[in-house]
Amino acid sequence: MYLSATNIVKSFFTSSSKQKEQQPVESQDSADHAYIRGDIADRGPCPGLNALANQGYLPRDGKNITLPQVQNALMTVLHMDRTAAAALTHSLPPLCRKNGTFDLMDTRRHNVIEHDSSFTRLDFHQGDNYTFQPDMFEAMLADADGGPVTRRSLAKTFIRRSKESRAAGAPRLPLNLWFVRLLQAVGVMNTAQTGGTLSKELLEAVFVEERFPDVILDNPKPRTVFTLLGNALGMLWYVVIGP
Repeated sequence: MYLSATNIVKSFFTSSSKQKEQQPVESQDSADHAYIRGDIADRGPCPGLNALANQGYLPRDGKNITLPQVQNALMTVLHMDRTAAAALTHSLPPLCRKNGTFDLMDTRRHNVIEHDSSFTRLDFHQGDNYTFQPDMFEAMLADADGGPVTRRSLAKTFIRRSKESRAAGAPRLPLNLWFVRLLQAVGVMNTAQTGGTLSKELLEAVFVEERFPDVILDNPKPRTVFTLLGNALGMLWYVVIGP
């Protein structure tokens, strides 16, 4: 999902005023959260949102999703604190219809959720900015030299994908989207909270199957804006000095 500096600032003001007066409601009553892969025609480029729908934490058909549903799922399913969940949800209003809902396929709109230089999807000008590309995923694993994916290997992927995207003719990202891309690069690491390393099995679950494994769902450690920024700065260090 799209997380910008502006959204982070907004979230501190909007979430703090509601923190004491609201408690998260259950994301689903007693719904079945078995993994059922949705139709790619009804999905977007964000594996996280797709996974939440595939597991029934958002509407399984990926349609008529509300912002409160998204924020609640981020808090109750992925253990994000209110500020982090609000910051991510604040990126979605441009996709919403007048009735306040959006469909997952709406997230394909260029430079809202989707942007060029994705680690696992082609650029917009290449004609398909939402379909998972297995060869790109394998290249990300290869950047880790046979070990688990780390902030250092993500920096290698970040640099490589920037060069590949530019060579393929994509325009240079503006500064705000570069910041967004930086945070998204460590999004799975922040969501996983597995000590700074990501196993191949975890990454396959999230990116290939678009499913959140139990190692994420059962880990109650709070995911915050600060843990996200910490992961991003850790990766950026290796981007600057070289992976």
